[in-house]
Amino acid sequence: MENVVNGRRKIAPVILFTYNRPEHTKRTIEALAANELAEETELYIFSDAAKKEADAAKVREIREYAGRVSGFLSVTLVAREENYGLARNVIEGVTDIVNRYGRVIVLEDDLVTNRFFLRFMNDGLNRYEKEQRVTGITGFSHFGDEIGLPYESYFHTLTGTSWSWATWADRWKYFDEECSDWTDMVSDAKLRKRFNYDNTYDFYKIMKMQQTDEKTNSWAIRWYWTNFRRNAYILSPTKSLVSNEGWDGSGVHCGKSKDPLFNHGLKTDHPIADFPKEIGEKKEVHRAMKRALIRESQPNMLKRIYHVVARRNYIGKS
Repeated sequence: MENVVNGRRKIAPVILFTYNRPEHTKRTIEALAANELAEETELYIFSDAAKKEADAAKVREIREYAGRVSGFLSVTLVAREENYGLARNVIEGVTDIVNRYGRVIVLEDDLVTNRFFLRFMNDGLNRYEKEQRVTGITGFSHFGDEIGLPYESYFHTLTGTSWSWATWADRWKYFDEECSDWTDMVSDAKLRKRFNYDNTYDFYKIMKMQQTDEKTNSWAIRWYWTNFRRNAYILSPTKSLVSNEGWDGSGVHCGKSKDPLFNHGLKTDHPIADFPKEIGEKKEVHRAMKRALIRESQPNMLKRIYHVVARRNYIGKS
């Protein structure tokens, strides 16, 4: 489904948020430039300023590289003069661009996209533009190769993903930066269970840390809460169009792992043409999502065996 404005397809601008990882940034941009629709896409690179002197050279390297980037309709570098931190950079950057264009696609500097990523994101933005219950599109899927769903894209309620996302200005305007009503979950176990996706992942703990621990500063959990309160949905491809390469210990929120559980790689080798007609989360999707979240939130098998053995040894000695 294509929207046309003044004879031109309606293509959303892309925002890329970067900090001190020049090699990751290059891979992200190179993959994005290889996308269909890249030459019709305006790219905005928001480069945060160095928090410490040790990062200054890497920040400069990214900014110099940004000046040489090609393959897009235009490339605009927004060089922060002071260190914003990821949350403030995202919130202010998205607000600026989405209010100018009415829609936006957002990436961080460790995400590598499939060449059909931009097409899927733009098709979704065009198709569900008038559907207020849909608050976003993502190129990430929680499902790996084993999933057997008979469609190529689906709706679900985990609307706060940061591994690629898109939204519209008339939905972003509801972003609740304070989330002052999060305490409703303290006394309402049913609300807390639903926020935790039937208690398969502890999003409540993340929200509590966001609100009570000054070291935690997550825009994503607040975006999730905003959309959760509105009973909203996000569109995902069944096979992931984005891969996270930040599991080398270089990122703010990703640890170091050779086999990250959340990452399913780039699975789709053709453009996605199958979109849900009905807005809502299918029962089979809900069940599959719960299985995926349980698998992703638990240790791998070796760690499980270690914990079981260690626990038995401890009990045996007590």
